[in-house]
Amino acid sequence: MTGGWFPRRVRDVNARDLAAPGDEQLQGCLRVRARDRGPALSTIWFAHQGTRGGTHVIDRTATSDEVALSAPRGLWYRLGPIWSLISLLAIVYLVTLVNSFLGDSVQVQLQYALVNLIIVVALQIFIGTSGVLSFGHVAFVAVGAWTVGLLTIEPELKRNLLPDLFPFLFDLNAPWFVAVLIGGIVGGLLALVVSPVLMRLNGLQAGIATFALLGVVNQVLTYWSSIGPRSGQSMVGIPDVLNLQTTMLFAMAAIVAAWLFQRTKPSRLLRAAREDGIAAASSGINVVSQRIIVFAVSGIVAGVAGGLFALTNRVVQSSQLNIELTFITLAMLVLGGMLSLSGAVIGTLVFSLVDVLLVRMQNGLEIGNFIVTVPQGARAIVLGLILVGMLLFRPSGITGGREFVWPFRKDRPLPGMPPTNEA
Repeated sequence: MTGGWFPRRVRDVNARDLAAPGDEQLQGCLRVRARDRGPALSTIWFAHQGTRGGTHVIDRTATSDEVALSAPRGLWYRLGPIWSLISLLAIVYLVTLVNSFLGDSVQVQLQYALVNLIIVVALQIFIGTSGVLSFGHVAFVAVGAWTVGLLTIEPELKRNLLPDLFPFLFDLNAPWFVAVLIGGIVGGLLALVVSPVLMRLNGLQAGIATFALLGVVNQVLTYWSSIGPRSGQSMVGIPDVLNLQTTMLFAMAAIVAAWLFQRTKPSRLLRAAREDGIAAASSGINVVSQRIIVFAVSGIVAGVAGGLFALTNRVVQSSQLNIELTFITLAMLVLGGMLSLSGAVIGTLVFSLVDVLLVRMQNGLEIGNFIVTVPQGARAIVLGLILVGMLLFRPSGITGGREFVWPFRKDRPLPGMPPTNEA
């Protein structure tokens, strides 16, 4: 074992939660075959932990600590780690391509679904990495939408529609693309400001605190007319500049950004802390600082999604960016699987498809010579039953919390090492 594949150090990792028996993939690092539920597995951290390192296999029996390592099989094998990214981008592209040939109403619904996809990706970046539930990410969506609205509405129109604005806001104007990026920055800054307090909390406390953040931001945007419309009014006059294809590109960019961030040091450290916070802290990992970094990154993505929401809807009101959107996007993430980026994408698309079908059935869906109808209110009931059933029978989501894997992978042992046993 020489060169780029030489292991630099050995660490103990918690294995109590590994499913037994079977394969468990630690993203971008190791694939573990767990035949028991021992408290720890001796694992090897390789010098190259990214896509170049491939996937290595540890085989550990219940009676022996001996391990067998497998080496990559050339170029095709090394494509494995990027396969999940390629698959997700292809799925988003194909769904958009098919819907582009359908009616305008379907395209608008897909455009909203793609915006929701970016919000769910932002949620997955934080929740999937840290294991901490957040009800507050729609607050970053809201400030992103508000920012884009203020920067894209024409100055003269702002003076007529938003007379109570701070004077310096009247003349602020930017191209829509720049405004979306600024909206992402504002969302990230808000996340960075509140994170030193919020990121010290866990469990129910964290959920309540982030929910309180959402409530505070919503009330500020609703009643502070110096930064938006008067109470009960909407922010109108946002230009119609965004189409389905551009929204698709933003969604694909969000997926790529999340995939790349999974391979950064803060993401890896926080995933380790998610599995065993005590062991991570004893190893010198500053959990709070890593959470702050990840929370800020997810806030940036959520802010961008908010800007796209404003450009898609063209009318923004604080009531649109509140608890309902929070629960819808969380349901999408839970449906697909919180621990994987694949789950965020698949859950959003499946949820959106079922939602659209149910809405159409409530209004009468024509299929051939038949008209399928369901009672009003059936949409919420059916979606709720689907979510409850998923939590009961498959709590890890559609994807099982795993990423798509390279279908042609075949492990072979390194020279001088015993072969792995297929269980």
